[in-house]
Amino acid sequence: MIIIQFFENLTLLYSSASPQTGYPKSVSFQNTMLMQRLVWIIVLILATLAFPCELESQIWPFRKKGQAERASRDLERRQKESGQNQGNAFNPLQPMGSSRNIDREDHIWSSETAYISNLYSGNISITTPSRLGVHRQLELQSMLGALYWSPNLMIKKRWHSGNWWWATRHGGYFPSNGLTWAKDKGHHSIADTTVRVPQIITFKNELIVSKPFFSDYSCVTGHPYLIISAGLSFDYSTALSDNDLIPINEHLLGARSTALTGQGLLVIARIRADARILTDLTVEGGFKYFTGQNNLSNVLEHHANINYFLASNFSISPGYILSFGDLGASNPALFPFFDITWYFGQKPRRPTGLF
Repeated sequence: MIIIQFFENLTLLYSSASPQTGYPKSVSFQNTMLMQRLVWIIVLILATLAFPCELESQIWPFRKKGQAERASRDLERRQKESGQNQGNAFNPLQPMGSSRNIDREDHIWSSETAYISNLYSGNISITTPSRLGVHRQLELQSMLGALYWSPNLMIKKRWHSGNWWWATRHGGYFPSNGLTWAKDKGHHSIADTTVRVPQIITFKNELIVSKPFFSDYSCVTGHPYLIISAGLSFDYSTALSDNDLIPINEHLLGARSTALTGQGLLVIARIRADARILTDLTVEGGFKYFTGQNNLSNVLEHHANINYFLASNFSISPGYILSFGDLGASNPALFPFFDITWYFGQKPRRPTGLF
């Protein structure tokens, strides 16, 4: 009220001063009315921004809505003070009304499982595959952190879902840029400076099987608390010209040497587990076994990390990778792991039906 009175006095002052301006009285009156309208518009905007809830309930057509919400809040407060049960008819421990759960299936169904992202939904990650649902049974994937060194693109198709999930993943990657970069930087164990790096293309075909485990204490279909997945991948690599590259003698890259240097078939067998610990915390871990036609050594890798959700659509993932193989200067070799992930799109709707 003080603000409104201030602007009314301001407009009256402007009106009384107008005869001294020399303009016709009608023009002065019109300017005064325009000024008053602008003042009221500004006051209304400021009040709406400062007190949105209170003002909404006082302005038609929001009056009925605001009064109903206020009456509902008063009733809930009185019932709570009197000790009356606020639980719903199906679960007294849960309040009435729609669920506030914003959890998503792809929080625990990682990109390495047989799960397919919901249509136009997915995630953007750095050191793990990013994904985008393009169809009810199709998903695009790409390792964005490796795009500069090895452009890559994959498509995953789900063939079956239920007690067991089956999917296949197909794609290709081109590691020549990364080998050229290593050569220019003097990383001789990856690409010697005396050889010419040819154009290399690698084709990937993988079978993925996942088994979800659900809680026996839930009467509605929910998210699994544990997922066990296994995969078998065949990566065939070839060079489009003469190839003088030698196998890579470094952990991590050396395990994938055959596929990165265009020297034949690399087979990868893996098993992993994804588990939910808390609403905002999941853990994952697994093993990968690499054997290739031109690898210096067969390699076993173990990885583990946690996924902590700072928000419903953003997570950080610290962890480690442990490599066992006759590569590099040590065996085994331990490496830190870190990833950040942003989830976009909508989570799938809960299945219809009561139970």
